[in-house]
Amino acid sequence: MLAAPVTIDLPAAPIAQSLRRLSALTGASIGVAGRLPSLRTRPVRGARSAGEALAVMLEGSGWRAVAVGQGSFRIEPASGPAQPGTVGPGRDPAPPSSLPEQEIVVTALKRPTRLADVPATVHLLPMRGAMRGSAPGQAADVAAALPSLTSSGTGPGRDRYFLRGVGDGPLGGFDQGSVAVLIDEGRLNYDAPDPDWALVDIDRVEVLEGPQGPLYGSGALGGIVKIVTNRAALDETRAEAGAGLAVTASSGLSTSLTGMLNLPLVSGRVALRAVGYRSRDAGWIDNAGGRADVNSEALGGGRLSLAIRPAAGWRIDLTGAVQRRNMRDSQYLDGRLGGLRRPARLPEPHDSDAALALATVSGSLGNLSLTSVTSFSRQESDVAFDASPLAPVLGTAGATLVHDSRRYTLLDQEVRLASKPGDGPEWLAGASFMQARTDVAIVARSDPAPVALLASRRSVAESAVFGEAGWPLGAGLSLSAGGRLFSTLVEDEGSGRETSEQRSRRVVRASGSLGLSWKPSPSTTVFARAATAFRPGGLNIVRGATRPAYDADELLSLEAGVRSRIGAAVSLDLTIYGERWRHAQADELLADGLVATRNVGNARTIGAEGRLRWSLGKGLGLDLSAMAQSARLEGGGGADIDDPRIPAVPELAFRGDVEQRLSIAGWRGTARVGLRYTGATHLSFDPTIDRRARGRLESDAGLALARDGWSLGLSATNLTNRRSDVFPFGNPFRVRAEPHRTPPRPRTLGMTIGRDF
Repeated sequence: MLAAPVTIDLPAAPIAQSLRRLSALTGASIGVAGRLPSLRTRPVRGARSAGEALAVMLEGSGWRAVAVGQGSFRIEPASGPAQPGTVGPGRDPAPPSSLPEQEIVVTALKRPTRLADVPATVHLLPMRGAMRGSAPGQAADVAAALPSLTSSGTGPGRDRYFLRGVGDGPLGGFDQGSVAVLIDEGRLNYDAPDPDWALVDIDRVEVLEGPQGPLYGSGALGGIVKIVTNRAALDETRAEAGAGLAVTASSGLSTSLTGMLNLPLVSGRVALRAVGYRSRDAGWIDNAGGRADVNSEALGGGRLSLAIRPAAGWRIDLTGAVQRRNMRDSQYLDGRLGGLRRPARLPEPHDSDAALALATVSGSLGNLSLTSVTSFSRQESDVAFDASPLAPVLGTAGATLVHDSRRYTLLDQEVRLASKPGDGPEWLAGASFMQARTDVAIVARSDPAPVALLASRRSVAESAVFGEAGWPLGAGLSLSAGGRLFSTLVEDEGSGRETSEQRSRRVVRASGSLGLSWKPSPSTTVFARAATAFRPGGLNIVRGATRPAYDADELLSLEAGVRSRIGAAVSLDLTIYGERWRHAQADELLADGLVATRNVGNARTIGAEGRLRWSLGKGLGLDLSAMAQSARLEGGGGADIDDPRIPAVPELAFRGDVEQRLSIAGWRGTARVGLRYTGATHLSFDPTIDRRARGRLESDAGLALARDGWSLGLSATNLTNRRSDVFPFGNPFRVRAEPHRTPPRPRTLGMTIGRDF
């Protein structure tokens, strides 16, 4: 039986003290040949196994831990020859994916689970120190790391994620999203776009592919994206500060500042962690008539966390976060002026504000663990569109600006019990209540008076009970099953220029999953999984929609895969999958520029994805991943659909990175060169607005170094300065008048510097 993960909260301390405390927590046996080195270990927090904790402790120290038996480790200099079982330090910093599979812990399954035991496709993306040139990491950076994950490309704070061919809403409609986004245990979106929280003081991002209905309820057809923050440490006073700047070709200077303070208020009992950030990104789109770099962006925000240990085995985490994002103008091109110029038109600013309050209580009840999660999130989106081409349709005259204001709130309460890891069956069971509300006001403004186009309110309440369990069957086989029974009440009301309606509906549904895994050896896992997820239907209040209401849709997914380490140098992940999507919901752009939702029919997806990581020796590593899929509509959507491919998702994608570990004058780190290919996509099933985006190739490079608490980063993105189309859409009120194109950010050279106190 492999060592199970436990909740660890160890501050930075002399190595002898850290090893004693870790051994007491995990039961691991840790030794060293000769005397222990004189060094101070890094802090360790979260649900980790002994091996993973040692990797974090020794990161960047010049020492490593080698597994020499079940639950036994030897500390030795990292400069010696690598041995099988080495768990640190790996990269600088070491990502979880560089650890043996049995030491990687996944938390998105709502209980700490070793990756080796997960019968599903899971990705863990390290985000410690994530910066892109001058700005904190964002949603697009997460999507760029995985071939199967796509971001719509509308713009920061307005994008939606799509996973595994489930592309439904690239036009920014009102249907529920197909990918659930969380920060820690707090859910951020229902029918709102991804709020695009800055990835500052983040440990990692976990991505679960395929429907996650049993654990996360309605939505989550494509999967889960979970952002895992660094929690407040109870015994460590620590601060970090960082600054960055970047220069973009044919543009200006971008800057950023970040900071973090961890402060114990009562040693071992209460601690505070504060995070703040501010950045300004220079734009790169020019409007004819003298306005240059119009799509510049200002971002600011912060997060405050309070950790309380009221008793042994119990912990309370209270978190509040706010973020403001302001863009001067949109980032798409129209017209035929060439380069990064577009015709003069009305400015299209976008403001996106987000807030989150989260309370998590966890602790032990005998042989069980209890978790209670209460989260409240709010988003406010205000965007303007130049709608002058549609003035006659909208009932305005001349230059017309449409203001689209949306307010999203989401309350989520969940309580669950889980067994503690052991030799027998492991399970969890819980109950949850979620309430989401969306308020929309869309107004066209011109002389002589404004015209109200749409005012609507949607309220969704979902109550559910759920559970999941896993059973060891012997001979390396394990079986898992999960289910969720939920009742959803949807209430829609609204008024348009000529309509007013109110409607409610209640639906009781269930979703389930069944998984089987087999470990023929400690380094190989073979798995198969079947799962479903469901989204409720709704009401179309906008005039001209194909149907006044749309039905619920449901996804069934089957997948099979293998994760294997081949010797000490190679790891290989392969997955094949198939999906059936019934009554698929999709955006529908109406003649007046408003967006409705309709059922376009049934769809199917067949695909495969894989990842190869190969340590070539002398610190050189290769990381390759690819995805190929066919995601198509199979009929039932009407004669007006002439391209059956699912919108916004590519049929082919590739990611490749070459990394070299370095040691330069006492500075340790990694140099990296990356190549990304994203296949062709299209915009919509509707042939009157359908636009194609060709496949695009992108390249980037980076250098990260650290020494004595200092860190230095250099980056270069879009090395070849390509201007390919990322997303062929920008403005629903102008897209029928002329083609749109969203170019990537031009070549950008950036530098960051940080200090750990």
